[in-house]
Amino acid sequence: MLGWKIGNLMVLAFFALAATTWGNEMGQVHYEMLCASCHGKSGEGGSEGSSPPLVGSEWVKGDPARLVQIILHGIEGPLEVKGQAYNFVMPPHGAALDDKQIAGIASYVRRAWGNERSSIEEGFVLNARKETRERKKMWTADELEHRWPLPAKSGPLENLFVYVYEGAFRVMPKFESLESVVVKEEPLGFLNVKSLGKGEKYAAVWEGDFEVEQSGTYTFRLDSDDGSRVFVNGARVVALNGQGAMGRQNQGAIRLDAGRAKLRVEYFNYKGNQGLTLSMRHKEKWTHFTRQKPKPIRRVPSIPLVVEEEARIYRNFIEGASANGIGVGYPGGVNLAFCGDDLGLGVAWVGKFIDAGLHWTGRGAGFQSPAGQRVVKFGDGPAFAVGLKNLRKWPQTWQPKAKARFKGYVLDGKRFPEFRYEVAGIQITDKPLTTEGHVLVRNLSFEVKQKPPEDLVMRVAGKGVEGLSSHVFKLQDGMRLEVAKCDGVKCVANSEGLYLRLKLEKGVNRIGLRYVWK
Repeated sequence: MLGWKIGNLMVLAFFALAATTWGNEMGQVHYEMLCASCHGKSGEGGSEGSSPPLVGSEWVKGDPARLVQIILHGIEGPLEVKGQAYNFVMPPHGAALDDKQIAGIASYVRRAWGNERSSIEEGFVLNARKETRERKKMWTADELEHRWPLPAKSGPLENLFVYVYEGAFRVMPKFESLESVVVKEEPLGFLNVKSLGKGEKYAAVWEGDFEVEQSGTYTFRLDSDDGSRVFVNGARVVALNGQGAMGRQNQGAIRLDAGRAKLRVEYFNYKGNQGLTLSMRHKEKWTHFTRQKPKPIRRVPSIPLVVEEEARIYRNFIEGASANGIGVGYPGGVNLAFCGDDLGLGVAWVGKFIDAGLHWTGRGAGFQSPAGQRVVKFGDGPAFAVGLKNLRKWPQTWQPKAKARFKGYVLDGKRFPEFRYEVAGIQITDKPLTTEGHVLVRNLSFEVKQKPPEDLVMRVAGKGVEGLSSHVFKLQDGMRLEVAKCDGVKCVANSEGLYLRLKLEKGVNRIGLRYVWK
């Protein structure tokens, strides 16, 4: 009797081993049929970084549920594998493969090429399928990491603290005048905007130490959405100014001595997406201060827009203007960018107009700087405010009572635009013109149908204003602004800019501004 039991157990063990071996073999067959074309027959990944490797991948070695969900529903978007960034799309296979086939593929991947992880049973896949049966779209790496976290790795920063500030910042704030709402330590040693738990309208400052292995020149590569600045040992190294999406990479270099160095990173997000990447290179070695690695800097061809007898319009992201910028290149070499959301000039410059290579190549993200010289910036935030007594505290977002609305623009016979907008119930037309000698004239018309506000203020210049007379002012880079004298305008200059207090009457009120590059 005992011999019969032992014999039966041996038979059962044989069939169990045979079934497991068959499952592994079929898993390999299905992998090579469906997966090897992208991930490689030996799991080494696609050629030229097109697909991530499976050998030694933290996505394979971790929670088996994550791997099964990827096979079931697919994955799309950016992700990082073994320190390398990918932008990857893997379609879902849940409808084409049954639970046994998925279990075989997942088990093979987890046990092949030295991964040495446990197999996955058919029932495990069945339960995973039931758990997410309502899902209609592919996973993203962030969703998967949030639900099934990857093993944590410590970063290069020590004694890392982050200070969080709340506010609708559209430019980098003066942190010394603000009070933080959150102060916390970041023990993992990485800069991470997502760990702050903020969606928009906030700023943050990280401060920490890192090790400099040998003396030499170190290059810092920065990218962010929105603005950011990097300081090392108190010296500013690289910055991304104003609002803008990821893809505006900038880099700067600094010489460092071997030993400890102090890092300070400032960041703000106004609204929409958020993101930050920062890496440091010395010779051929990279050190990454964020988990997400920067994309290689894209080399784009030069496509200069040449202005001849007619004006040229360029609707895209222009450095120094808001996201809704409208670039205009005038015959004679005067150029400007009008902000359709701020209802005023963002920047103006002389010489060459713009290089469209960045935006006209591929999907071209980021802000393009003016192609000319002597660029003058007119300040950040709305061009108008109502009821503002202290002009040094100019609002960075529109006041609700301003009721601002952009109505577009029309072109004349030479394609010169006339911008049209509304503020506080007043219909405004803004027609910039140019004359010889690098002169920009703005003819503004204010049509008032009802009783106008008595405290409407218009900003017409940014920082760096010096008064020459009651209506003539010296601006940045040698520009001069002449304000036409009239009873309805009072000029007020301070360290933040030049403002016009408007006393409008019913009917049509006209104001003339003359900007001259000397």
